[in-house]
Amino acid sequence: MKICAVICEYNPFHNGHKHQIELAKRDFDAVLCVMSGSFTQRGEVAVFDKWSRAKAAVLSGADLVLELPVRYSLSSANGFARGAVDIVAETGIADALLFGSEENDINALSRAADILISEPTEISQKIKELLAGGMSYPMARQTAFSGIIGGDLLTKPNNILAIEYISALKQKNSNIVPITHARTIGHSDNAEENGYASASFIREKIKKGEDISRLTPFDFSSCEIYDTNRLTDIFKYLLITKGEALFLNIPDAEPGLYNRFLKAANSDTFEDMTDACVTKRYTRSYLKRIALRALLGLEGGFLPPRYLRVLAANHTGQKMLAEMKKRATLPIVTKVADCPKSLLDEDIRATDIAALCTYTNQKKGRDFLISPIML
Repeated sequence: MKICAVICEYNPFHNGHKHQIELAKRDFDAVLCVMSGSFTQRGEVAVFDKWSRAKAAVLSGADLVLELPVRYSLSSANGFARGAVDIVAETGIADALLFGSEENDINALSRAADILISEPTEISQKIKELLAGGMSYPMARQTAFSGIIGGDLLTKPNNILAIEYISALKQKNSNIVPITHARTIGHSDNAEENGYASASFIREKIKKGEDISRLTPFDFSSCEIYDTNRLTDIFKYLLITKGEALFLNIPDAEPGLYNRFLKAANSDTFEDMTDACVTKRYTRSYLKRIALRALLGLEGGFLPPRYLRVLAANHTGQKMLAEMKKRATLPIVTKVADCPKSLLDEDIRATDIAALCTYTNQKKGRDFLISPIML
């Protein structure tokens, strides 16, 4: 069985995601998805719960969905990619990794990855100088590599993630083959065309209570909607009670960030608070990720994955799981109650805190109560 992996968030699952799975099925027998759980790389709670999003994927052609732990889903592009690629590799069953990119040229993306991996000393120094001058890291890296890595390779979000995926595969000396396809709808495109739209556009429609049925193959109408702004008062409370210690062990949290958040604490919502802190140096996504990592207590830097958590599977996916039991280098989790709590503590906590983002007083402990979706 030839298996293609996809790293995803499905926030929410839409027609473009279904199209990507269909592309994978043209050349492969099965599709393995590694999907962000309760929180996403944009620094937000996922708009629907992880089980509903995983079910939508399997009903739309995916065969097996594993959870990307919150430690990686709330990381920069590098940490997100490294964690997800590690999980794909540790399953022992993936032959290829498929991802969208604006460039749609695997050779150009691969060359860019090689250049970034072997970052010259003078480029590293240039990045440090630009950071010292108040520039954000993504912009500093883009500026430092200008003329070396051309085009939109370091400016477009899908290109950046694609390069990070390839870099992670190269650094692991993995035999998994990277494959790219054209990404025609951007993350923030504010339009829909022929039933296709970006996830951010769809989320805005959800927030406004508008119909999204033509943009997704799955009926999300009965799913509870999650809103990051429901965490506003909790974050303010932590700012007041913990002070600067709130960010002390949070990776990438720079000195002075606490004071910036504290000055914005009179804002009405979490979104308004982080927007008030945006500068040339601090991007919106960076600020939201740092705030949520602090709120969730995700301290310390990058740690290798410790488990493979199953969210959903169909009949083919169950065959893939049987093969994983022979090949995987990490324990496979299908029942949380059977695992040491310390193994999954961060994701259990993330699910419980995400529950506070609903409007129905959702109960805690859902990781113990909900089994993987088997279709």
